[in-house]
Amino acid sequence: MPDTAVLTRDESPVTDAEIAAGHAAVGYVNGLIRGPAGPTTPRTLEQSIRAGERRLARFRRFLGTLGNPQDGLRCVHVGGTSGKGSVAAKIAAGLTAAGLRTGLHCTPYLQTALEKFDCDAQLARPSELVDLVDWIRPHVDRFAATDPDGPPTYGMVWVALTLEYFVRARVDIAVMEVGAGGRFDLTNVVNPDLAMITSVGPDHLKSLGGTLESIAWHKAGIFKPGAAAICGPLPPEAQPPVREAAAAIGQPLVEVPLDGSDFRAHNTHLAEAALEVLGTPLSPEVSQATARGRLAARFERMPGHPAVYLDGAHNRDKARALGQVIDGAGLPRPRVGLIGMVGYRAASEVLPQLLPHLDVWVATEPQVYRKPALPVGLLAEAGEKLGKAPIAQASEPDDALQAALALAGNHGSVVAGGSVYLAGNLRAAWYPTLAVVRERTMWPRLDTEGPHGRAALADTYL
Repeated sequence: MPDTAVLTRDESPVTDAEIAAGHAAVGYVNGLIRGPAGPTTPRTLEQSIRAGERRLARFRRFLGTLGNPQDGLRCVHVGGTSGKGSVAAKIAAGLTAAGLRTGLHCTPYLQTALEKFDCDAQLARPSELVDLVDWIRPHVDRFAATDPDGPPTYGMVWVALTLEYFVRARVDIAVMEVGAGGRFDLTNVVNPDLAMITSVGPDHLKSLGGTLESIAWHKAGIFKPGAAAICGPLPPEAQPPVREAAAAIGQPLVEVPLDGSDFRAHNTHLAEAALEVLGTPLSPEVSQATARGRLAARFERMPGHPAVYLDGAHNRDKARALGQVIDGAGLPRPRVGLIGMVGYRAASEVLPQLLPHLDVWVATEPQVYRKPALPVGLLAEAGEKLGKAPIAQASEPDDALQAALALAGNHGSVVAGGSVYLAGNLRAAWYPTLAVVRERTMWPRLDTEGPHGRAALADTYL
């Protein structure tokens, strides 16, 4: 496919052969993973700057070989410790309702890599991903042979594919969620109309310098000359770096105060503030779409009974917010937690925020490609140290789900947290991944109410 290719809307059914080709395409990108997902030892701010500058400079070199698909792409850039994905989805929903063809990039994906390629709330077809991968492969090979730092990374290729997809889809605007940090995140090659920081909290401490001030400095790196700058409420330590970054580019910082105690309502408030700054009239249709805009597995209620809610809640702030939502929603008892974490996450920060809001809990291990889980025994030990050991342990998420459902009975509730990857593992029990891929939506039609058990949980799309 030539670099100038434009996607044409294809509403024909997704075939088995197309799905198989999509598997192979994602397998190629997965094969680019090298080493651990993040630093194994803490970095000082100076070390994180040096590493980040090298990483972003190399990505810019790679994008240059692709024709710089980020250039000329109108976008909104959303960063923050918590809430950035949900706010990005709400902004995108509002822009679509306003009549703009809108792309949405959120990370990580839950069930299928096709979630990375979202246009007006419709996922890409597997064949579109295949075309993109076929296009980028020779560029990867040439770059690997000529660049002094070797082949592009897994993350570089995914972000490049996303940018190219939005170009081919001829979006009017793309909403891009930051992966981690901001200043040296791979998404920070875009030239946005608006950059937003939803919040600043203690996450990715090893890679971002170890303090709230350094984290705020990293996040404020998405502010750019000519782009409106917005932030949500910030802790005192984070305020100077963010305000100074806005002042340095000559932009007035729009600070949006907390809208009540409901974090979900606050996310809508932040999204509406962004739309207003963009000049998008908040008509009833736009306001309603913004309020309804959502990402899967953000305190998402699954169909059927008992009540099962999926959430990521992988850091202290997100876990605290989830605990408040559990109490505020008045979930039926017994409230059974289903918790699993990847290895680089700190159980000592998450469990104290969640366990007081649960009656009992089950420990498990998220299943994710090339990212080792925190062993279930270590997670259980962290709970024991807090005086609340898990009532059951199961390394396989589907076994843990069955144990949690049995504990909840017909009238209780189950809340999954600790990792967005775990939420993705579990979600396939209600929304089989193949159905998501075929119908190109995270909410495919269901013939029966779940959970469907082990066979459905094994139904993964790379």
